[in-house]
Amino acid sequence: MKTTRETVLKASQDYYTHLAYYEDLWAQKSRRFAEETKREVDFIESAFRVHATHPVKNVLDVACGNGRHIIGLAHHGYQCTGQDFTVERVRIAEARAKLEGVSVKLSQGDTTKLNYESEFDAVLALYILFLLPDDDDVLKCLRQAHRALRPGGVLICNVGNPFHNGKDWFALNVVQRGHGVSESRVRGMKFTTILRIKDFDSVHGVVWWEEKSIIEAPDGVHVFQDRERLRLFTYWEILGYLKEAGFKETKCYVDWKMQPAKKPKEEKLVFVSRKY
Repeated sequence: MKTTRETVLKASQDYYTHLAYYEDLWAQKSRRFAEETKREVDFIESAFRVHATHPVKNVLDVACGNGRHIIGLAHHGYQCTGQDFTVERVRIAEARAKLEGVSVKLSQGDTTKLNYESEFDAVLALYILFLLPDDDDVLKCLRQAHRALRPGGVLICNVGNPFHNGKDWFALNVVQRGHGVSESRVRGMKFTTILRIKDFDSVHGVVWWEEKSIIEAPDGVHVFQDRERLRLFTYWEILGYLKEAGFKETKCYVDWKMQPAKKPKEEKLVFVSRKY
């Protein structure tokens, strides 16, 4: 399925613009989501201490979404800058930071056009590489992250592992079945997601899917639809892109734990790369 970069970006932006409010409302009500965010922020801080050659103070998040990672880090005293491609998500992150009483810098932006040079001690590129329109954008994003870092600073990025063969959502719905229905509930809300794979390029590891989100919220029932591109990166491909972007040292961990990954098996791979 050939689709232009502009089509991919517009579809994603339209989808997340409409979903952003309810996505954030669900996050506020979900205890599991709060626990997941805490676990990820704890890992990020541990990675800073282990891998950066100097104390991390300034952090850039290149696809911050509703700001959960940088707001969590701001609570711990970090100076945080975040951007997201969707304006509505930036506004929600701004409101969330204000509500929680922390200061973060936020703007709308493209991950491939960061325009920073040696300004940050750490860069986060979380839950984004596999959603970018094409592999050229992945490399541009990583090169821009490398440029934005001070020497000794670290990049943290993550992907789902297509070789994982467990019973998690990713393996069952994307790798094994090609379709699925999932539900989640929090107080006063119900999310139903219907996923169907429409095309799969096994040579390049690209999946196209159609996703329908049905949200039962206090203000009624809402239905959002998306056609999304998902890149199934292998462990070795990410290492190759990080090296090409200029990173000479990378460690890989499993599922937000400071535990080295056994390369082909784990569900979630988190990479920490240092700039020399």
